[in-house]
Amino acid sequence: MTRLRRAGYHERTLIRTRSTPLTHLFALVAAAWAVSGYTPPPVPLTDLNLQSATNCRPCHLDITEQWSSSSHSKADRGKNELFGRMYSNSLRETRGATLTKCGPCHETALYVMNDFDKMRPVSEEGVACVYCHAISGIGPADGVPPLTLELGGYLGTIRQPVFTTDHKSVYGDFLTKSNFCGGCHEYSNQHGILISDTFGEWKRSKYAKLGVTCQDCHMPGESGRNSPDGPVRPRVANHSFAIDASNPKLKNPATLALRLGKRGADSLRFYAVVANVGAGHSIPTGNDQHLLLIRVRVKDAEGKIIWENDPFQEWDASVFGLMLANVLGSWPAETWTAEKVIADRRIKAGGSAQVRYDIPLIDAKGALTVEAQLLHRRARPETVQIYGLDEETYGAERSMAEATLRVP
Repeated sequence: MTRLRRAGYHERTLIRTRSTPLTHLFALVAAAWAVSGYTPPPVPLTDLNLQSATNCRPCHLDITEQWSSSSHSKADRGKNELFGRMYSNSLRETRGATLTKCGPCHETALYVMNDFDKMRPVSEEGVACVYCHAISGIGPADGVPPLTLELGGYLGTIRQPVFTTDHKSVYGDFLTKSNFCGGCHEYSNQHGILISDTFGEWKRSKYAKLGVTCQDCHMPGESGRNSPDGPVRPRVANHSFAIDASNPKLKNPATLALRLGKRGADSLRFYAVVANVGAGHSIPTGNDQHLLLIRVRVKDAEGKIIWENDPFQEWDASVFGLMLANVLGSWPAETWTAEKVIADRRIKAGGSAQVRYDIPLIDAKGALTVEAQLLHRRARPETVQIYGLDEETYGAERSMAEATLRVP
């Protein structure tokens, strides 16, 4: 139940995000209630009216544009094709059990306002501006997410914010800490299986010991203004949360190297070494769909391919990620059916992994060239196929590193 304490619309409101009764769940058991004569409790209604990002745009144009391009703004089921289709399927298969395991982090404002019919635009904004700027601290351990919200003003990282009649501005120290992100970036499924441990991976890394926060890397900033009426500040955080080459702090987080082994008359051995040199967490991180894989080709002196691998036939070697199984041991299992972890091959921050390849050489003469790529996928091949996902988006393999080895 949402704990709500109100003292008037304009006064400070505290909300602890907890599991809430849900209209979808009521619909699933409505027939059973009718037969038993049970009268369901009313859905809790609130008069909260959280504001959409369109209300932030006039004064915070650059920041709003950055957020609009981010994955946070596209986290809800209507904009994130992968999440939306898997989430809908999980609701059917678990009779709504995943509703409060997944929804509160992907559809933030919707759960705060109990706006399950999405009558307000902010309910379709995924991780909404107003939600993040209301997080004041850690909440109950069993909360989903375990955070405390403080409504009535907007929390920020400016100690002495400029007064504005548009809204109340409050300094929030918690927004500068990694715990702020950890509320959603560390979660287990309904069977208690840890699916995403990004926050935990960071806590166990050297970066946490050095005081490097999530925000330092994922929200780098430069001097500028938070709004046209505000003063120039030394750092205005970038809200795009970019994880590509446009973010210099996250450029080249991994390296790939090839090392020659023994070459026989009809065989060749070499090693591929993957190192996590720049990420503040494991790679890949996040859910079990994210994968890193090594693709290798061996060419002869004329450029002819004499051998190449299929990473998906080498799950225990050329693929890095989380492998889950259901209660019967079948794998890979869906996130919500997983009851055991078969393997966790994610490469820790500052760590490395080595893969050995022994390949046959049939009629291969002269010098050889080994070419290898380290690639990142957003979804497993079977997931793309089963849910009919866009291949260019979810099946694309983005290059993270490359290496070449000449074999005399």
